[in-house]
Amino acid sequence: MSDDSYNKSCGSCSVDCTDRKEEKYDFRAANNELSHVKKIIGIVSGKGGVGKSSVSAMLAVTMQRLGYRVGI
Repeated sequence: MSDDSYNKSCGSCSVDCTDRKEEKYDFRAANNELSHVKKIIGIVSGKGGVGKSSVSAMLAVTMQRLGYRVGI
């Protein structure tokens, strides 16, 4: 007779064990030591025609009006 409460599936288990831990990765690349860029904002989408260029342009204009130096 088997015990159905243990089935090696984490889907129905609420215990916070080491099998459930996900590794966290840092995907940021180190900036060039001669670069003066402080922040990079990525505007992405998996679909075309959703306004990425418009959002980029409006964000750049707004940030420039606030006194920041921007580039696209």
